[in-house]
Amino acid sequence: MGCLIGENMMICGNFAKMSQEKPKGYDRDYKCFVPYPFKWRQKIGTVECDCIEVEEHFQPWYGFDWFHREACAILKHIKAHPGILNLQQFVELDPRHIASSE
Repeated sequence: MGCLIGENMMICGNFAKMSQEKPKGYDRDYKCFVPYPFKWRQKIGTVECDCIEVEEHFQPWYGFDWFHREACAILKHIKAHPGILNLQQFVELDPRHIASSE
């Protein structure tokens, strides 16, 4: 896990740059594009995720996170109708986030 250290604070997170392929080991942070790995698709009303690839973010100790790409139909729909984010189910969620490992 990367850390940014300042004079009076420290911020920890995945600060890796996006790469074209996965590294061979899981000993450090990475971000890359991978084919859509899930059997299910998220839906908002009648709009369904159409991602072919997703962003995969990995941090040792924390695991994996997967995010929609900007070209996803769901993110385009949210951009066209930003009031959707005021609904209760989106109050604490990042609409780009698909899933996390445990």
